[in-house]
Amino acid sequence: MSFCSTTLSADPRTQCMLQRAIRYMTGVHTLRILLGHQYVVEGLIQGFFHSERISQRPVRRLWLESSCIDRCYWDQRILSLAPGLESFRIRRTYISRTPNASLFDLARSQTASTGFSGTYDTITHLPETLEHAVELDSTSYSSLAKQYPSRVLEICGDLSCLSCANTSKRDQNDPSFFYGVLIGQIETLTSITFDWLLNGRAVHEALTSTRPHFPRLRALQVRNAVDPPAQLEETLSLGVSSPECYLLGQPWLDFFQRHPNLECLAWPIEYFLPDGTQSRTLRDDARDVIKTLGHHLKSLRVDARVMNHYVDTVEMLGAHSPQALGRQTAFVRFVAPQMRSLKVIKVEGTVPMELRHELLRALQQCSLQKVVVIGVNWALADTWTDLEDHHSSHWRLDIGRPVSWKSAAPSIQPIPIPDDLLKTQQDLEALSLEVVECPAVLSLLEVLALGQAASVIELKFCGFTGAPMLYYPSPEAQAELSYLKHFHNLRYLTTAVWLAATHENRDLSPQIFDFWNHKSAQTPQNLHGTLTEYYSPAVLAQKIAELIGPYLSTQACSHPAGVSVKALFLIRQSHHNEIFELQVQIGSEGKAMSFGRIRGENHPEKLQEKMLAREWF
Repeated sequence: MSFCSTTLSADPRTQCMLQRAIRYMTGVHTLRILLGHQYVVEGLIQGFFHSERISQRPVRRLWLESSCIDRCYWDQRILSLAPGLESFRIRRTYISRTPNASLFDLARSQTASTGFSGTYDTITHLPETLEHAVELDSTSYSSLAKQYPSRVLEICGDLSCLSCANTSKRDQNDPSFFYGVLIGQIETLTSITFDWLLNGRAVHEALTSTRPHFPRLRALQVRNAVDPPAQLEETLSLGVSSPECYLLGQPWLDFFQRHPNLECLAWPIEYFLPDGTQSRTLRDDARDVIKTLGHHLKSLRVDARVMNHYVDTVEMLGAHSPQALGRQTAFVRFVAPQMRSLKVIKVEGTVPMELRHELLRALQQCSLQKVVVIGVNWALADTWTDLEDHHSSHWRLDIGRPVSWKSAAPSIQPIPIPDDLLKTQQDLEALSLEVVECPAVLSLLEVLALGQAASVIELKFCGFTGAPMLYYPSPEAQAELSYLKHFHNLRYLTTAVWLAATHENRDLSPQIFDFWNHKSAQTPQNLHGTLTEYYSPAVLAQKIAELIGPYLSTQACSHPAGVSVKALFLIRQSHHNEIFELQVQIGSEGKAMSFGRIRGENHPEKLQEKMLAREWF
């Protein structure tokens, strides 16, 4: 949605109506606001956090995404400071310490994506000026009696005139809502998530400047804070990192010393330690924090900047950004080996193949249950090294032959782990795995299988460049997938799969898009048979079972529910790309037991499932 209009509704009756309606919502314990403009957000906040709200329970979970909150006040006279909020998640939103009273500029009416390759208008009229916007508001509220039944009017009251909205004057000392939440709910907050904030500096100010202490905090997630404007780093233009942005430097080190019981952490991989960190320069208090995190963390996510698909080796990242390589190496060398209790590891962004392998080697002391690797390239290998063998007269990859990276990859040499960071001889032995030199490079799955095969329940490998081709899997793809046979307790597997969208030299991406979104009427009749033959859910489910099934553990497949395999497909469009998924249950003998519908990223069911599945919200 575009945020460029100055004719957004500023009618205070919007807040008044919301507050009156909220009185009847006594059972609400989770509040999620998506694409909320200032007065809607402010009305919901004042209603659900009002000190006199009658409810069965307080709001326990709050999620704000793509909303205007930097101009919202925390009115200390009417809003409750009684603890109750446990989870606070804020995403793709600008935040500030002091509310900005200037005219807000969120769009009142623009087009929004439907998630099904189309758009819809958020309102039928777009006022040209602020005066026209006020006139439209007055007309809308005056006609409420004609539009809604008496029960609605009984709840909302008489909103036909502007004077009915009795709004209080704000105190100049009131903090912004964002800081009001952190101050007012400090005793009960167990989970704080900052995801792609449009003011990365605010994260630092919120959690370190006043030295707050959250006694029950168990999860702190700073996600997608690797690119401007969400980046934690201040001096980007100088190419030099500010010491304040590193987790193991002050003042963040002090914050983590005050919160020793964290079980979930998300942090940029390049902002743990600065480039050039050596064992002799690592402070004792930093070592203590690393060990404390190692004993308590159960879930760890590290993000890196997303670079193009060529940056997939240490050599390439070093040439592109030696500072990034140094910081990532410092994390793998000094932080990862101290982890002892991790159950979940997530790596997202451009982390070179060698460092991904070394990271998993360093986690051999943990009994990992879930491993997630997301990037531009397929996490396991490049399976496109010899595409000609997989071409046919009717099918081809429309992007041409990719560069072969595996054949040019340097040997993977183990990163030395300082002896003084290791507690026992067993730790050292666990990290002394023999690494086979190129070209027989260890597979990521092979590294996992050496020490984690018995505990892993879920694997997720995203990244489409080099991913297995569904209809023509290469020998490299088959070799990489063959390591799945070691994971006897595997229940869930998510992987990117390359699905060619070109048939008889014609790009069928738009037709596939419509076909999967049940828009058969828009599909040309002469193509319907082709789409049904190659792209229908039943056909794709069978091909997925043929691709994955033969390599799954027979023990895992013998489970009553089998193994849930979720295949991800990338469909390229002229203006945007979209990822679709198809879930297939694979049972004994690697056969498809059942399959679901093909769903896009914004499918309502998928969004709901994803939100409910979030462990720390």
